[in-house]
Amino acid sequence: MGTRRRGRHSRRRRRRRGVNDTAALAAGFDAALRARGVGAGTRRARTFAEVLAALPPRSLRTLYWQARAAMLPSIDDLQPFHAAFADYFGRPDDAPSALAQPEPFAVLEERPQAATLPPPPSERPAGAAESARAPIQWIPASSEETLREIGFDELSENERTAVLRLIAQLRTAAETRPSRRRRTDPHGDRFDFRGTLRAAARTAGELIRRRVTARRERVRPLLFLIDVSGSMTPFARALLQYARATALARPRVRAFVFATRLTDVSSPLRRATDERLMRALAASVNDYGGGTRIGAALRSFNGRYAQRGAARGGTVVIVSDGWEREDPALVGSEMQRLRRLSRRIVWVNPHKRHAAYAPLAGGMAAALPHLDAFVSGHNLRTLDALAGAIEGRI
Repeated sequence: MGTRRRGRHSRRRRRRRGVNDTAALAAGFDAALRARGVGAGTRRARTFAEVLAALPPRSLRTLYWQARAAMLPSIDDLQPFHAAFADYFGRPDDAPSALAQPEPFAVLEERPQAATLPPPPSERPAGAAESARAPIQWIPASSEETLREIGFDELSENERTAVLRLIAQLRTAAETRPSRRRRTDPHGDRFDFRGTLRAAARTAGELIRRRVTARRERVRPLLFLIDVSGSMTPFARALLQYARATALARPRVRAFVFATRLTDVSSPLRRATDERLMRALAASVNDYGGGTRIGAALRSFNGRYAQRGAARGGTVVIVSDGWEREDPALVGSEMQRLRRLSRRIVWVNPHKRHAAYAPLAGGMAAALPHLDAFVSGHNLRTLDALAGAIEGRI
């Protein structure tokens, strides 16, 4: 038993002596580096000692790379590191070949000839030779600025993906109105008698602080009616994305789509992600890309939603090119009815971007007298104008 115990203690002493040897070796090499002007520090020396204890080197070359990985603070200190390693661990002849070989990235660049350098700045006019040597700097427009001017119907698939991502970053339109409810406000306009008395109950009946209130601000409702017929397909996806970004950024937003009939898409518009939005709408909208019945869609909207208060005090945004398959008189009568039920009506027609455009389509001509704003909304730049129209600034 005693022999076994003595053997165990001897193994512990040898292990402790090995740890102390690696620590002394690392500390000595750190001192050699400091003598050469390389500040490795005690933290790197401790790392070097742990590396030596875990992986004892079998050759000088292995020791060199272990020391270099653990103790070299910067590649600029490589030459002093080589000298310190040679002084401490061996002569340069015994060191690994990496000591004598230059680094692979230490390649001298060729200096440009004087004839190829651009001329120095000067106030005098440049001659023909100096103009030929002057560099030509092309400053292309940024990709975002270019995409802001391209129509939604002219985009490639990659550009369409980028535009849909940029639509989510546009400014969200929100118009507020003063509510009947009031809230405590230090800059309010009405004395809060009850609030002042409740506060006095906490101070033994002393009226220490006078409380005032102000009216709350409530966001007005916003409703989108988006035409998804065949003629509006290139623009419908972008405007649906704009409606989705608005619904996620502010409350009281509803969205409807129509071609031959009206469909409420407010719920899938909020739940679906950007990639799954069109698939979710395809599952719920059966007439996507079909014909256009604007009058029937407006009659359904007024009877089922607007008449019941969905549009009261709010803004209705209608996105359509105005092509009507049925009688345009129905569009005029339903627009007049919607005019009485809502606060503001904004019509978005992509064809308005053309300078020679005239509202000759039957549905567009019937709806025009009842509009508060008429915008194009065919690219990113005009969607900013749409936000201004929703807020009543256009």
